[in-house]
Amino acid sequence: METIYKSILTLDLTLFASLLLFYFIKKDTINPILGYRTKRAMKNQKNWIFAQKFFSKNWLYSIPIILITQIPILFDNTLDNVIPISLLNFVIYSIYLIYVTEKKLKKMDDENQ
Repeated sequence: METIYKSILTLDLTLFASLLLFYFIKKDTINPILGYRTKRAMKNQKNWIFAQKFFSKNWLYSIPIILITQIPILFDNTLDNVIPISLLNFVIYSIYLIYVTEKKLKKMDDENQ
């Protein structure tokens, strides 16, 4: 049981640290390596700055969501569920956040035309 708690804690701390780094590392110029990179986000500087701030800020909101969804893992005595549930949370929230960010960027583009 102690191994499960250590695994959950390690995974959560790693995720939290990477999200904080993504939030605090400045990505002011459009680049093909670091940041939220989609065709619409890289279209111009205004879109780029908005996408970086919006996406990274909203990723920080994912931390409580991920922690809450891991509560059932604590009541299960097997380690088999830790990684799949955490990865599923990550994938679902990523897809959702990409969708929302792209929708906002499209709205910005439509307003500018």
